[in-house]
Amino acid sequence: MLSTALSRLTDIPRTHGSPMREPIGGEGRSVHEWTPGQLVQLTVNRYTERVMSESGMTGGFISDGSVLHEWAYAKVKLVAGSYPGTAMPLRGRYRSDEVRALESVVDDLGLLMKRHAERSYDAFLHVPVEFDMTGDGQPINENFRLISDDILLPELESTGIPVYTVGGDIRERLEQCQKALGIDAVNEIEEVVRQVGER
Repeated sequence: MLSTALSRLTDIPRTHGSPMREPIGGEGRSVHEWTPGQLVQLTVNRYTERVMSESGMTGGFISDGSVLHEWAYAKVKLVAGSYPGTAMPLRGRYRSDEVRALESVVDDLGLLMKRHAERSYDAFLHVPVEFDMTGDGQPINENFRLISDDILLPELESTGIPVYTVGGDIRERLEQCQKALGIDAVNEIEEVVRQVGER
């Protein structure tokens, strides 16, 4: 919602990664049944989709997520699974030989993603989840989010690209984004809030 609203507010086009679908060779499997190799396959696919979409927007873009979010998702899901029982950081978790090997591959892909971010992004907006993620229907849980933030935020900061944290309702977040990024509004915030609230 925020990326859509920010795009409408500024008339800067929006891009995003498509939802992770079934892996090729793993049709019919749910997200919780993907093999580690299939997770890597889908991560490469999402990275490729993002780069292709972003490269077509030569005048700038607002992205829902980033290539580094793809790295963090893959790493956490690979090591801790979709529903980590605790918020124990990844550095203290057990890895099988297979997971350790594929984690090395994911981290090497992360270097590629980081280079793309450094060349393509002007700023990161960190938008913390401000509601409980314990619902059974969620593809990830609250511990997953905490572990992800533990590895993602230092990685974003290490790029040298400014990282701004925004919170509150959609109106407050838009105001914080506009102030942090120093971008002009083309449309009225109240009208944009009304539009995205009616989706």
